[in-house]
Amino acid sequence: MSVMEWIPISEHLPDESERVLLFTPYRVLGDDHTCVGTKESISTCTARINRKQVPVFTHWMPLPPIPTKLV
Repeated sequence: MSVMEWIPISEHLPDESERVLLFTPYRVLGDDHTCVGTKESISTCTARINRKQVPVFTHWMPLPPIPTKLV
């Protein structure tokens, strides 16, 4: 099993249409801090934090492959 690591958006962004797992440190999603989105989600979702407009998502990682053994 390979270890997946979060990639900061400041270092690298996913490909244009790639669906990825996104992380936000803010409570904009309630108690959940992750969701699935795209590069567009990263660039268009912002919030006002400390009087400054900032990206909601700070990190992302590729989605894992789908299961090979289905029930």
